[in-house]
Amino acid sequence: MEPFHHITVLLISEQEKASFLDAGVVFTRVTHTKRGECVEFDIGEDDPRWERVGSLIASVDGRAGMPKEYRVQNVSMTAPTWEAHMQQMSRHMKERVAAFLKSRPGPAWLEGYSGQSVDELLSLEGTHRIDSLVLAFEEAIAQKAQRVGVQNLSAEERTVLAVEALEREVNNGGYDQFFINSSKEFAPTIVNALQRIGCEKTATITQKAVKALGVEELTTAAIDAAMAKDNAQCAARLNQCDESYYKSGEPIAERLFAFIKANKGGIRV
Repeated sequence: MEPFHHITVLLISEQEKASFLDAGVVFTRVTHTKRGECVEFDIGEDDPRWERVGSLIASVDGRAGMPKEYRVQNVSMTAPTWEAHMQQMSRHMKERVAAFLKSRPGPAWLEGYSGQSVDELLSLEGTHRIDSLVLAFEEAIAQKAQRVGVQNLSAEERTVLAVEALEREVNNGGYDQFFINSSKEFAPTIVNALQRIGCEKTATITQKAVKALGVEELTTAAIDAAMAKDNAQCAARLNQCDESYYKSGEPIAERLFAFIKANKGGIRV
């Protein structure tokens, strides 16, 4: 297997950020600082984007009084980080599920987001599957988040990302996966997000999952520490929440789509 890289870069200008986005880089974490945006991402040398991304990394120089070695960290590994590995698994699972759903009779499956406006996506109701439409909204908002940062999204946009993150991760690997992957950033707000779209049953189940972690403050560090422990009781409670989630039958996608329609003024893509 080709070497794998976990990259951290302090981007000082919008031009630098645009260069990485144009190269197809997907930031797994963006932190705003006084000097710029500190971004993280993972990429393998067998990735077709590597040659261009490697050149961009090499081109980052010392600036604003900060030496290059403080602006770029490149950790080379023989395998992806656990988070990147789980993201790859999630992406592959999502592709397989989408392929299965597309083969079923009924409304068409929307093949991802391709630049439509909010109204254009909403107008596809009736001709396209609702779950494919909310996935398109998630993709559009996620692209916006890469440009402006999650903290600069509206409350409505963050609600869409939080609910879709929960749906994707729990359906693919349970609450355990939701708390392990980058989706854990939505842990402090997910219960409120579910309540806001009218999914009270799922909100109650998710609150129990959050409580099972046994942390006082839902920071990513606290969640990581809780998930790293060999805690049989926590694992058992999360498994119970998984079973309750799968049995609930709550129409999350449909209620999220209804929320988007009712709050479209707060969503810009």
